[in-house]
Amino acid sequence: MADQSGTTGGTAWTQAPGGPGYGVQPPAGYGYPGGAPLPSGKATASMVLGILGLLLIPIILPIIALCLGISAKRMADRGEGGGRGQAVAGIVMGWIGIAFALLGVTVATVQGISAM
Repeated sequence: MADQSGTTGGTAWTQAPGGPGYGVQPPAGYGYPGGAPLPSGKATASMVLGILGLLLIPIILPIIALCLGISAKRMADRGEGGGRGQAVAGIVMGWIGIAFALLGVTVATVQGISAM
């Protein structure tokens, strides 16, 4: 028995606009909207200087890495750039580098005093 829609058994098969098997297509664009922002230069510099501060210049570079890392982390938290993880890595390595530098200065001072 056919109902008013002209289908048998009361099941209406409808076709999506745009042709058979094709739903509504998303608008064409460049990439995905709302993607993660790229790391900022400050975050990358902080991480690199933190690494170099542990290896090469243990007094100056960790302080610069710490300052850049804090600035980059604040920017990432405000949504002005990415690289929050790199900024945190720079902050951590900056603190470790400062601690190693202070430990080295303390050991050198104690050895200098004991040699007198």
